[in-house]
Amino acid sequence: MRLTRLVASLVAAVAIAGCGKDNVTDPTFPPLAGVRFMNSVNDTSALDFRAIDQIQFSPVGNALAFRGATEFQPTEAKARHFRVFVTSIDPAITSHAIVDTTITFSANTNYTLLLTGSARATVQFVVITENAPATATSQIAVRTANTSAGAIDNYIVDSTNTAISGSPTIANVAPGALSAYVVRASGKQAARITAAGSATVSASQQGPRAPATLPGERPAAGVDSQGTAFTVFYFPAGVAGSPTAPATGTNRCSGTAPLATCNPTVVWFVDRLP
Repeated sequence: MRLTRLVASLVAAVAIAGCGKDNVTDPTFPPLAGVRFMNSVNDTSALDFRAIDQIQFSPVGNALAFRGATEFQPTEAKARHFRVFVTSIDPAITSHAIVDTTITFSANTNYTLLLTGSARATVQFVVITENAPATATSQIAVRTANTSAGAIDNYIVDSTNTAISGSPTIANVAPGALSAYVVRASGKQAARITAAGSATVSASQQGPRAPATLPGERPAAGVDSQGTAFTVFYFPAGVAGSPTAPATGTNRCSGTAPLATCNPTVVWFVDRLP
């Protein structure tokens, strides 16, 4: 009986010791950055984004379509190894990475990894360090990113039906470039994009309003929610004959209901919550 009690005591002691700090249960986080993926490759199908150097604190983008993006994801801040693959269940396709690169991140900083280029030639990441400015009461911050092949102007107006006139809010954003932020009064906002120096609108999009929140909740992002920061991305049309702009089939670019990717588009992405 005494031996049985002694064995039970030893087992309990070992179990308690096993609950101490170790590599499995240690709650300490490494230095973290925030990373989101964005797909601006307009001549292929959806893409899968992977950090392949470790499992924990590694961002993922699954079947990310042209003009799609992930949320910012916690990512261990150091040199990280990434690969991008065409989304498929065919091993002959998924075994071939279209991007294989290493990017270094600093702690307590958000980054956008914008994938650009042509799947028929070369694709690469453009690394955008998020540095949205602080804004005063009743203000938001907006900037413009141009992923097309020509310079653009951005007129920020009340709605997509508002006629453009005068000088653009953000002028002459070069291909592949990112403008500085401009500060705007919070409220109705719409982006209307033209070729630089032109008065012909090529794409428009109303800025998103903040959804209602419950008392005590943090305010949601929106053009009417002070402190929000946005990037207005201008995406070109899909390349004719590619998966983003097919010439045949149900979703072809000709006909009464063509795919949205058959035409240039504006998308508002949240850079900073209010």
